[in-house]
Amino acid sequence: MMPPQSAKTSVLIVGAGPVGLALAVELGWRGIDCVLIEQTDGTITTPKMNEVNARSMEFCRRWGVAEEVLNCPFPGDFPLDTAFITSLFGYELGRAPRAARDSAEPEPHSPYRLQACSQIWFDPMLRALAKKFPTVTIRDRHRLESFEQSATGVVARIKDLANGTPLTIEADYLIGCDGATSGVRRALGIELIGREVLSHPVHTYFLAPNLLRDSKRKLATFFFPIDAGGLWGSLRIIDPKRGLWRMMIDNIPGVEKPEQVDREAYLRRALGRHYDVEWLGISIWKRRSVVAERYGSGRVFLAGDAVHQLSPTGALGMNSGIGDAVDIGWKLAAVLQGWGGGNLLATYDLERRPVGVRNVGTATGFYLTNESFGRGHTNLEDDSADGARVRAELGDQFERDVGREFRTIGSQLGYRYENSPICIPDGTPAPPDEADTYVPSARPGSRAPHVWLKDGRTILDHYGEGFTLLRFDNGDAGDPRGIDVFANAAAQRKMPFKIVDISEPEAARLYERHFVLVRPDGHVAWRSDTLLADPNAVIDVVRGAARR
Repeated sequence: MMPPQSAKTSVLIVGAGPVGLALAVELGWRGIDCVLIEQTDGTITTPKMNEVNARSMEFCRRWGVAEEVLNCPFPGDFPLDTAFITSLFGYELGRAPRAARDSAEPEPHSPYRLQACSQIWFDPMLRALAKKFPTVTIRDRHRLESFEQSATGVVARIKDLANGTPLTIEADYLIGCDGATSGVRRALGIELIGREVLSHPVHTYFLAPNLLRDSKRKLATFFFPIDAGGLWGSLRIIDPKRGLWRMMIDNIPGVEKPEQVDREAYLRRALGRHYDVEWLGISIWKRRSVVAERYGSGRVFLAGDAVHQLSPTGALGMNSGIGDAVDIGWKLAAVLQGWGGGNLLATYDLERRPVGVRNVGTATGFYLTNESFGRGHTNLEDDSADGARVRAELGDQFERDVGREFRTIGSQLGYRYENSPICIPDGTPAPPDEADTYVPSARPGSRAPHVWLKDGRTILDHYGEGFTLLRFDNGDAGDPRGIDVFANAAAQRKMPFKIVDISEPEAARLYERHFVLVRPDGHVAWRSDTLLADPNAVIDVVRGAARR
């Protein structure tokens, strides 16, 4: 056996799925050294995630990979429609249209719409980007064995699975992005709260390059089959060029081994006939509705599936984890760079856990609607007037009810950090928080609204590296020295800070106040029509150095 090795880093990240990779990118982009370990070789063959939502795309824009996501191998002219069917070779009951990327109307509230970009492409993009940062080290085939933390750091014991060599890494902080069965969470003794099991789904993957052509079905990305047993699963084409498909069976209780699943029988049920395919893989899992009781302890934090496990209905899982990574990422950087206050890291749980509860509840609601939908109709495929009537009625209900999980712009952009101790409230009422509707708001705690500027950029491009004080074409609102006091207060604390003058009327209308302070993650921290408030006090609150 080779002798033990040791290393030191500021942040140790456990798990190189999309959330761990996103955290490594966020830290690397901010110049923070980190080590990311992954017990596999990083290869993705059966993807769990296939959509990057609008908010995650905004973060990708920050990191410089948005265009790469937009130009992923999923064809730009392929419609993202959802079709409701009796079977792929049977009848179509209804359709929820979602335009192809190349023909989609611009999203009015973001530079981007949700994108079809499977984990088979997205993870390698993030991985390649992370490797470009000199402060990021990725160690595949390395497994966390144990860790201990103290008031000053974390000592992790790791095993190199390639040769069995033990490795000790001393880190200032450890972040567990190690998935639903998180060993880091278990070691911390953190419980999951909620419904442990909603159902027992199975994902099966297969290649069938000519399936859509042979079915003569109008193109769509999602197909939901419904028969006498109700809505029982879905077909999704992941890569139209290769003909890579995923068939999800919503619930097969008692199944533990792949050989217990009669894939051919379920495929015949989904297609309405036998069809030869090349089977690639199978994943047996549990659909949950749970959130961790805490998002960390001491110098160890958790993100992604380690803290929230939700139904994939609504595509909120991975995207919630990306939000976790950005939130803990900028806060870790602030503390490690010396300008973050002693209360800052504690706000990670206070801000992100309510978002986790929100998103888990939304996804569970979508699933429960689907799970109870359409049972008992035995005449769906009857070639008769009664069969046509039932199909039309169910199609309308499908689009209205089940189709809600594909109308989620409010879920994507509308989360806010209500009652956050580092956001200073201004007394204005909260806008509605509904899955299908987004109401732009610069109310403190909200995502700062998008608007296009005269130079062709989005106002979001001004946010990221540090705090941004927006000044909306108002002079200094009666306090010409206030801006300088703000800037000096930030400079004294070595806090990254800049002032941006905005003259566009639409931006002023959306932001509503003369002065708006935006955090590094693009959420509003404070706003006012004057600078008469004590800038020193404001600065100390928003960087977590003082309580409001």
